[in-house]
Amino acid sequence: MNPWQRLPPLRSFRVLEAAVRHQNYTRAADELHLTHSAVSHQIHALEASLGVRLFERAGRQMRATETGRQLAQDVRATLDSLATAVERVRGGDSNSITVSVLPSFAAAWLVARLGSFLELHPNIELRLESTTALADFRNDGVDVAIRYGSGNYEGFESIKLFDDELFPSMSPKLARSARVRVPADLARVPLLRIRTHSWAPWFAAAGVDLPEPRKGSVFNDSELALQAAMQGQGVVLARGSLAATKLRAGLLVAPFRQRIASPQTCYLVYPPHHGEKPSVRVFRDWLVEELRVAPPAYGGKPK
Repeated sequence: MNPWQRLPPLRSFRVLEAAVRHQNYTRAADELHLTHSAVSHQIHALEASLGVRLFERAGRQMRATETGRQLAQDVRATLDSLATAVERVRGGDSNSITVSVLPSFAAAWLVARLGSFLELHPNIELRLESTTALADFRNDGVDVAIRYGSGNYEGFESIKLFDDELFPSMSPKLARSARVRVPADLARVPLLRIRTHSWAPWFAAAGVDLPEPRKGSVFNDSELALQAAMQGQGVVLARGSLAATKLRAGLLVAPFRQRIASPQTCYLVYPPHHGEKPSVRVFRDWLVEELRVAPPAYGGKPK
């Protein structure tokens, strides 16, 4: 019998690799464009086929077993080798690079500086994919991604680009009309919410006893929340690197001195074998040096 015929469906191995890497069925489902139940079904089917436990329940979460982690690691290495082989057969486009980046960071810092990269490297075709979706490096043609996170991206290279800080910002008009003077005054104004971070740590640092907001708009990208704040819709817990230009232009104000370190910082992320591509190395080195010379300024002196 052909040994391939004894293997479970290859798709189930991709599901396993994503689930172990994220340690979360929902995030794996988002990456693979599947439902949570489809991921769970694929994992159960793979366990039944192999006769081993790949995940075990830990409280309300599913955690990979040692067998599951080892198999996922082997699958990842195999998929990377396959991707490298395919790229080699295709001839590889060493003079192009596709960068996946959050719209907020693209608008606040990156786009304004791409001209210098293209002047230095006119032979490289740079493709910018502005999206909040997770990069699927094996299927969407993305070479590198710029994301805010913890830096714990198992199986990927991650380079920390800069730290960041969080603080309330609002339109000057709202600050005047609502008479926001001290942190406790935030109880009188709408608080905009961003999915990636909560208000509670800033409230604690500012010494105010306010509950986490449960009503109002929720944004999946900071740029949208900043735009809403500029329009006077409420107060946003702004990321300094993204709000700096708007603060300097007077479109937003930061009424309080209290600022806290952001739990999520900015990283350049890519599969190890992508680092062998000349255009990736050139872009990586340019980005790191550009951020060293001109890091995103937090801007806007607090009152």
